[in-house]
Amino acid sequence: MRWPNVRQGVLVRRLLTLGLSLSLAALTAAGCNDSLTNQEIGPSGTVTESFSGTLNPSGGSTHVFVVSGKGAIQATLTAIGDDNTRIVGLALGNWTNNACQLAVANDNASVSFPLAATVSAAGNICARVYDTKGIPDATSYTLEVTHP
Repeated sequence: MRWPNVRQGVLVRRLLTLGLSLSLAALTAAGCNDSLTNQEIGPSGTVTESFSGTLNPSGGSTHVFVVSGKGAIQATLTAIGDDNTRIVGLALGNWTNNACQLAVANDNASVSFPLAATVSAAGNICARVYDTKGIPDATSYTLEVTHP
């Protein structure tokens, strides 16, 4: 028995659609497994970013950066004020799209003494420099952050 041409065309289109859909699903699944494996392994190196700003009396400045995976973060003030002797606060935390939720802080931070933390996954992280000792005037600073 022979099917009419219209039915053959519909059947062929359905089989082609089904075959292409299954092929795309298989390729997508294979691609997802590779991506997940790469994310679990994480990056092989670290990134160092430098941030500069001016800290006002009783104020603070927040800098947001993106980490690509789990690993260690280190924030270090490389300059603060004209003579690098000022004491300020330095903190690391999670960026919540409108605020820095602090996770670790040092209220007596000075130049060359790093603040360290560990992140468990990729995401937006923040570093905050703030006045804790009553700086007398606007003070420039440079902050270096190393992260995955």
